[in-house]
Amino acid sequence: DIRRSDPFRIGDQDHHFISEHFVIRDAEEQVIGFGGIYEDVSPLARATQKAGEMESWLRDVMRSSSDWLWSTDNKFNLTFISPRISEVIDTPAQALKGHHLFALGEFDADDAKAAATKKDMEFHRPFRNRTFLMRDGDGETRYILLSGVPVFNEKNGRFAGYRGTGTDVTRHLNAEKSVIEAKSELEHTLGELNSRNQDLVVALKKSEVADNAKIDFLAMMSHELRTPLNCIIGFSDAAIQKVHGEMDESYQEYFINIHKAGGHLLDLINDILDTANIEASNVTIEPVPVRIAELVEDAINMVDPTASGKNTILSESHLGASPDLAVHADRLRARQILVNLLSNAVKFTPKKGKIGVDINPRDDGFVDITVWDTGIGIPEQELGRVFDRFYQVEKNILAREAEGTGLGLSISRQLAQLMNGDLTVESTVGKGTRFTLSLPLAPQLS
Repeated sequence: DIRRSDPFRIGDQDHHFISEHFVIRDAEEQVIGFGGIYEDVSPLARATQKAGEMESWLRDVMRSSSDWLWSTDNKFNLTFISPRISEVIDTPAQALKGHHLFALGEFDADDAKAAATKKDMEFHRPFRNRTFLMRDGDGETRYILLSGVPVFNEKNGRFAGYRGTGTDVTRHLNAEKSVIEAKSELEHTLGELNSRNQDLVVALKKSEVADNAKIDFLAMMSHELRTPLNCIIGFSDAAIQKVHGEMDESYQEYFINIHKAGGHLLDLINDILDTANIEASNVTIEPVPVRIAELVEDAINMVDPTASGKNTILSESHLGASPDLAVHADRLRARQILVNLLSNAVKFTPKKGKIGVDINPRDDGFVDITVWDTGIGIPEQELGRVFDRFYQVEKNILAREAEGTGLGLSISRQLAQLMNGDLTVESTVGKGTRFTLSLPLAPQLS
């Protein structure tokens, strides 16, 4: 007999038949023909083909999935484990078959839910995402989320084992730990910063109290010193003027020196008092329209360019506009700024040098009043600090002939800004300096 499996296409559908062929003999055992029986097994063939496709699909899923699959018998010995397990413990999957599940590792005792999994398995209960600790080839702990469902015999209902999956979450957990540690460290750092910030706030308040006390002290002492100093200047001036008659020439020279020293000391005290008042916001600014020509003339008259014996030439100012051009400023404070700028120009301009004042209206509603000189100039590295309090440029560029506080330019700029203006500087060493006072333009006075 011959058995064969033959496919046939009937209509638009394939059919599968199993055939059995045999010889037909007569009474004398002579072959008189052949016969056959065909059985249609198309449903079985299609089911077998489908099962093969499903098996192939499952294999592809297991290869592509990051999880690994496992199954045990009723004693929890491994009956199957997918190749992906090799990436976790560096052991071929085939070598693990027959080993007890807990030979791979153990459930995390620090996790109450995971620690209860053994009892769940004894009572044949399903479990999901329980932390299972395994060691890799380097001896490092790997964290696996293990899930399993019990399997029962379909015929007698007896427990047959477990099937489940394992997911390696080591990197994820380590990343979470790193985030938690970083967060904890940041919170600790933030706590320290907040603590230091509180210390800084306290220190700042103490500094403000000390600074205010210093300002109050300077203002009080300046006021107290000005009264006797004015007496010294007044009496020395009376002696110079010989109010009470002639005196010896040597005494006359003494009183001239006393008068100069007193005047210089009064300037220093006035600078300190101005600084204290500006810091305490006690400076009163009363802007009014002021003719620039009058302002400049008053300042020039208060500065003696020959007082230093240098024979410095004070050039005529260049108005560049009508003599009635005016600025909106406090007359006293604006004149104070120009006197300070002209005095500095005289101080730092050598013999035969020139000093001048240029006045130029701008298109933006301001007027520039520039005091220039052909003096020694200011080094570029010093320009950024000339308006700092107590900073004296001349310490680095010229031996000083007269002591100062280093407050004049700082006060001048602050006063300019209080009048909604500004004070700026340009300079070239060996060629001279230009200080520009910018003030708001006022309606032209008639």
